[in-house]
Amino acid sequence: MWCGGDDLHGFTVLSGATPSSHTVTDAHQVFSGRRFSPVLCCFRPGQAAVRGVLHFTAMVAETLPVAVLRAPKVRAAAVSVAASLAVLALKFLAYVLTGSVAVLSDAVESVVNVIAANVALVSLVVAVRPPDATHQYGHGKAEFVSSATEGALIFAGGAWILVAAFQRLVHPEPLRLLTAGIAVLAVATVANSLTAAYVMRVSRHVLSAALEADARHLQADVLTSVAVLVGMGLVQLTGLLWVDALLGAAVAVHILQIGVGVSRRALEGLMDSSLPDDEQARIRKILDAHRDEVLSYHALRARRIGSQRFVDLHLVLHRTMLVGEAHALCDHLEAHVGEELPGTDITIHVEPCGPDCPRCRVR
Repeated sequence: MWCGGDDLHGFTVLSGATPSSHTVTDAHQVFSGRRFSPVLCCFRPGQAAVRGVLHFTAMVAETLPVAVLRAPKVRAAAVSVAASLAVLALKFLAYVLTGSVAVLSDAVESVVNVIAANVALVSLVVAVRPPDATHQYGHGKAEFVSSATEGALIFAGGAWILVAAFQRLVHPEPLRLLTAGIAVLAVATVANSLTAAYVMRVSRHVLSAALEADARHLQADVLTSVAVLVGMGLVQLTGLLWVDALLGAAVAVHILQIGVGVSRRALEGLMDSSLPDDEQARIRKILDAHRDEVLSYHALRARRIGSQRFVDLHLVLHRTMLVGEAHALCDHLEAHVGEELPGTDITIHVEPCGPDCPRCRVR
């Protein structure tokens, strides 16, 4: 919190606050000239300020559900849930028409899709919520939990299809109403493909791990459906029942690989892996562009949680620089990095130069 004159910045309103009890407490720096020391500041605003704060808090509480539902990533997850339910119904209809075990396996994977899409939707509703008193860095990691869950479900779906394909290879069964079944499954596949493309596009735009996992899950389902369609077509043309099972097994192996990849990326996010080298290089380039004011920097750390990036570093400045000048420089650096990498939260620790600094020794 920074108190300056009649302004109050960076405060948090706790639940249960009243005009008589509401006190904002925060540890910050109190500056005096060029010297500063950490203190604990307690500030009791006046009645008018408290009423304004409580009114603003009530407005946020009322509009939050609408804002959550309007978030692009939440809308994409809701579309995924609706599309998965529709595709599941079409695939089950195709199974009833043909009696194909391959189609049944494809439908089972769609059941997994529905479960995974709901998991993603719930996690994204949590992830887009703003920071609160108990989660001051936000809820972005909920996306990685969802992504890891979806990776496991993709893997389980691939294993199921592999077992079903092996059983079909050992015990082949004749198929019925193949033409009608192929038509219904083709419609379901096209719908699934369009949904996967939309969800993947949104995931890349908002940098959502949960949506990316959901999109890859849908893409795996599309591959399964294509293999089933090709297999059913070949069976219809040649009468070779083993073709259906062999193609299903090949796609199952690919789906297993997708599941492992999705889970691995989610675990890396949960363990606070660093930003990619190219993004860190862009941050260093911005810092190096201010060498006239910045003597050096060190302890640069950068990580990503969902669509947010968190960066902290130590900045060495001339000890003769005024506090206001140092603050303005830090604001400028934060704004510049924010323009280069949107959604970046930066914490800068300022250090004075040493006694051997030629510029400051002259002064």
